[in-house]
Amino acid sequence: MPTVRLQIAYDGTAYHGWQIQPEDRTVEGELTRALTTILDATAPVKVQGASRTDAGVHARGQVAHFHHHSDRKLWDFARGLNALTDEDVCVVRVEEVDDTFHARHSARGKIYRYRIWHHRFTNPFLRHRAWWVRARLDVDAMRRAAEFFVGEHDFRGFRSTGCESPTTVRTMNRVDIVASDDEPTLEVIVEGQAFLQHMVRIMVGTLVDVGKGHIAPMRIGEVLQEGDRRRAGMTAPPHGLTLEKVFYPDFPWTGEEPGLGGEYLNS
Repeated sequence: MPTVRLQIAYDGTAYHGWQIQPEDRTVEGELTRALTTILDATAPVKVQGASRTDAGVHARGQVAHFHHHSDRKLWDFARGLNALTDEDVCVVRVEEVDDTFHARHSARGKIYRYRIWHHRFTNPFLRHRAWWVRARLDVDAMRRAAEFFVGEHDFRGFRSTGCESPTTVRTMNRVDIVASDDEPTLEVIVEGQAFLQHMVRIMVGTLVDVGKGHIAPMRIGEVLQEGDRRRAGMTAPPHGLTLEKVFYPDFPWTGEEPGLGGEYLNS
């Protein structure tokens, strides 16, 4: 039974997250509906995603897979999925993979990007893409604080109260603060092997508190040691977050994606 891997980009503004839900519109739900139509299936086609992004979170590099028994070609899936989903979802690469591949379990790391607009006045062009923080932030202090996140740590103080993960030790390869030279925009780029629920958003919320001068950079290290969620910052709103890339060193992509130039994924 062929296994097909998808790379999906989406604007999460109008979606109640990735994971399928009975009453709400989700990205997984829309893809499931479209695939079921393409394959003329009698039951919904299961789509397994790499990351269960929250409501309002965006993606450039979400990955999913599904199985099928049909004689459909890859181009049929690329064309059909993009025709049957709205313009805020785009399947940018389709590829057949080994049947041992699993979008979630085969992943060996992810990159998330969080955008912040820190200015007295809003930017209407970024209102669905960036967190508007009504104060100038101390970027140097945020960078000093971000260094505490890098490496292997127990992140129990940086997860949601509803997180059910049995283990809370995670490894962050980098946490970079990138400031624009032309406008009051910051990007927090987080690369790690795996993440807890709301972990990136809590990390960003805490870094913003550092940037405002509300807490000292060393507080990050203290929360990592103590695991006390109450001493970390707020959970940053979802709309500033984008899933950029998922790493599969054991299952590298081959060739170009249907319908788009190969440079899209590497830009």
